[in-house]
Amino acid sequence: MTKPFSSRTVPDALHVQHYNFHKTSMVWLPASTHWKFLRKLAATQMFTSKRLDASQALRGKKVQELLEYVHENCNSGQAVDIGKSVFTTVLNLISNIFFSLDIASYNSDLSQEFSDLVLGVMEHVGKPNIADYFPLLRLVDPQGVRRKMNNYFKRLNHIFDGIISERNRLRSSSVASKACHDVLDALLILAEENNTELSFADIQALLRVSIEIRLSN
Repeated sequence: MTKPFSSRTVPDALHVQHYNFHKTSMVWLPASTHWKFLRKLAATQMFTSKRLDASQALRGKKVQELLEYVHENCNSGQAVDIGKSVFTTVLNLISNIFFSLDIASYNSDLSQEFSDLVLGVMEHVGKPNIADYFPLLRLVDPQGVRRKMNNYFKRLNHIFDGIISERNRLRSSSVASKACHDVLDALLILAEENNTELSFADIQALLRVSIEIRLSN
């Protein structure tokens, strides 16, 4: 009796064709054993004080890289976009914790693109959508919300698919030194276990939600 009341109302913006993010994200899944499994996984593998403590040296390294970048630009008389530079630093810190690599560089546009994608998803999920109040209008998508969300998810999935595919390639090689022992490794190892509930779509959703939450804080 309580299950219908404990479930979340999923905005029409998330009913994007082919991606079904609302069916894999622990943020939007209804209360169930799988939802509990994903929550437990996030608590034990992703949002732990042990991982936070282990990243202390990494945080110092990324801040030092930011200071060096600002110093180099000051010496050459170049203007520095502080907002973009700080976002790049935070993005690379998070991506190193999860993937052991830098997603963006200070001289590339990827950090700005990633910021636009994350903010775009959050904006369109949170903004009023007439299709949420009049379900018949979902067929025509009068505000173009689904179309925009489809573009956001397509690009985000492309980024994460590339990272995960490359990691799987490294893991399938015989070079033991390629083990990264990061969040992605932990999830992939768990997914390989027999009788696991964790799918590739679950891993992708967990990583995307976790990064979006950290970037939005």
